[in-house]
Amino acid sequence: MLSLKERSDKLIQATDLDALSCRNSINLKSYLIPNDDYIIDLINSYHLYLQFCTGYSSISSSRTLKSIFKSNKLPIINRGSYLRTRAIDQVIEKFINVYNQNCQIISLGSGSDTRAFKFLTKYPNILYHEIDFPESVKIKKLAILKNVKLRNIIDYQQEESPNISSKEDFQNFPSNLATNNYNLHGIDLRTLNSSSKISNFNSNLPTLIISECVLCYLSPEDYVKNITFWEHLNNELTCFLIYEPMSLNDRFGETMTRNLLDRGLNLKLFNKYPNLETRKDFLRNNCQLTNLKLTSLSNIGGYDDVHKQETSWIDIKEMKRVNSLEFIDEIEEIRLLLKHYCICYGEFKKFSEIKSFHGINDWDWDIIDDN
Repeated sequence: MLSLKERSDKLIQATDLDALSCRNSINLKSYLIPNDDYIIDLINSYHLYLQFCTGYSSISSSRTLKSIFKSNKLPIINRGSYLRTRAIDQVIEKFINVYNQNCQIISLGSGSDTRAFKFLTKYPNILYHEIDFPESVKIKKLAILKNVKLRNIIDYQQEESPNISSKEDFQNFPSNLATNNYNLHGIDLRTLNSSSKISNFNSNLPTLIISECVLCYLSPEDYVKNITFWEHLNNELTCFLIYEPMSLNDRFGETMTRNLLDRGLNLKLFNKYPNLETRKDFLRNNCQLTNLKLTSLSNIGGYDDVHKQETSWIDIKEMKRVNSLEFIDEIEEIRLLLKHYCICYGEFKKFSEIKSFHGINDWDWDIIDDN
């Protein structure tokens, strides 16, 4: 019998499988150029090892994975998955180039995410950290150890994949993995406090912290605590790129709330800070972030009437390619959906002489607060 906390954690961890299935869907439909060759490694690892995670058996894990990966995603879901992936990737790549690879990326809740392998292949001198629940991290680590190409990308030449055939084997398997440019941490973000240490974290590098539907599962207090932890840990510029849903206090938001609650998920900030303006105030006043930029996925995708093509997130040629992949005729429907998801950027400077990341100004934002 699972405890309330274990049941809650299982539901939150299952959202990572949803994200993986969405990325797999857009990968199969050629939204991603070039194709992501490593998504299948994560999927295969889940098929092998999810059964050993808390609350799962061989039968229940098989049923869960079949349900998630056999269902086709609607075109508007694929479009949203593409837009969030594209936007976040663009900011990361710009950050890396502005600092000439002399920088650090921290990806929170990135158990099934594969973008680290893409960026480390292209920019081997960056320092990349990924953090998630220990069980999620173990599944990812095992995927890496099974693939020679992945081991080479992160320059990991030590152990090969062990034989994991029971829950005991899985529980005894260490979650962390560390190389010169890549670090995998099995950490529950709710446990971070002022005395916590992040191995191989370089406090003297400009750092970009990614939260892609992760911090939103925390209470507002734990959310602020996490932001503050990273702010105090670093001596250089600390940047946050946050992707989350928001309710907008409308009927569609009410439907989203019911759907989330039906799945046992309660996003504490979803209704408390329901729009871009209240999110901005929360990030500025509660999290002490500056140089704030916020926008909706609708703006990123060019679905807003005020969209300015000359500084768009995605150029005309790319949007024509994407539009040719799947036909979407209900523009109002996709605009409504995408308006309920936002990307927020903010900075923290421990010292006044630290300069902002100017590359973030390359794109359209619905709200800009330079204070």
